[in-house]
Amino acid sequence: MSHRLDVLIRELAAQPSDYPLDRLEAAVLGVMRRRRHERQVAAALAPVRFASVSLAVAIGLTTGGAAALAAASTPRSFDAFAIAGHLTPSTLLEGR
Repeated sequence: MSHRLDVLIRELAAQPSDYPLDRLEAAVLGVMRRRRHERQVAAALAPVRFASVSLAVAIGLTTGGAAALAAASTPRSFDAFAIAGHLTPSTLLEGR
């Protein structure tokens, strides 16, 4: 078996390379440069991303709080025989 393995290794060594290794270093360095640039751009844009997320959260809290205050300030009567039309799903979904 080892003789057959030696023959196979010699045949494999005689074949040309399927990937040109002379351009491998340039390709690796190019990828490294590109990733370094992407990291720098991401680091430069981090404050902008933080500010936009903060603004979105502030807008959401403001509108949600205003809607909650508007809903809580409306007086409602809860009698035993009153029709609770304000509790229907259509009015709850619309925010009235």
